Amino acid sequence: MTRTLRTLVGFVLVALVAVLALGVASPSYAATYPTLSTGSTGANVASLQYLLTSRGYATAADGDYGSGTRAAVTAFQSAAGLTADGVAGPATFGAVVSTLRQGDTGPAVQALQVQLVKHGASISTDGDFGPAADDAVRSFQSSHGLAVDGVVGPATWQELLGTGGGGATPGTTYDSLSEEQKANARTIIGVAKGAGVPQYGWVIALATAMQESTLINLDYGDRDSLGLFQQRTSQGWGTEAQIMDPVLSSKAFYGVAAHTSNPGLLDISGWESMSVTQAAQAVQRSCCPDAYAKWETLARDIVAHESGAPTIPRADTPGRSRRTGR
Repeated sequence: MTRTLRTLVGFVLVALVAVLALGVASPSYAATYPTLSTGSTGANVASLQYLLTSRGYATAADGDYGSGTRAAVTAFQSAAGLTADGVAGPATFGAVVSTLRQGDTGPAVQALQVQLVKHGASISTDGDFGPAADDAVRSFQSSHGLAVDGVVGPATWQELLGTGGGGATPGTTYDSLSEEQKANARTIIGVAKGAGVPQYGWVIALATAMQESTLINLDYGDRDSLGLFQQRTSQGWGTEAQIMDPVLSSKAFYGVAAHTSNPGLLDISGWESMSVTQAAQAVQRSCCPDAYAKWETLARDIVAHESGAPTIPRADTPGRSRRTGR
């Protein structure tokens, strides 16, 4: 080894020792936003759907990138001046995310909570950025080499969405349902029991509520849609307060409510022999009638676990016939 080479090696070793002594780590891989398109599934898709809803493009957060999600992405891209191709890539994610912090509420927070659950946090996806979500954010930031400030900005969003894989959508199996979702399911079942609705009717109602709201009593939706079943005041389903009452909205869905004359499940002739999708669509008149079918397995699982839910008595409904499943 020549003297010049020995000197060079010496300098390199000294520099390496200095770096290690200072605790300076080599730059880590910077996560980037994922690219999602038709056929994608999982937690990242659910977060995208919540983010689209937060921007005014109401989308069911079912974790399934179908035609409805593609249409919402395309509409958002067009309005944001992006290439309107229906593919949610880094540019689309960069435009649709928003900076969040403790005290914020709404679907963008639900998008964040889905990501935190994907990364192992035990929190609900209720859209409330409270202390539990703040602790989860700070823990995630600390473990991923981010500034630990509890503020979810672009860097934190990129690390959340760009790592950890797609993940299963929280709340899509009985065991992954939050206590809020289970409580709402018990209400839907309890109302059905009080009205004498057969168990197949429970399955239809639960599948409908999963598609419409993921069994969360939402105070927002497409246009004036609200609640578990995304019923609309403008369509005669009741006042906002009535629709936001899980018991009353469930009674309205089944067709045993005093506050609305809209036809419910028990008003649909032959509903017992219809598929879940057909029966749900007959009540909801949704733009995406085929979407309810995907929740039938989960709905049956919920019924198996919650069939002992307390009965919620049905009061006589003035102006309506007395029905027991027909």
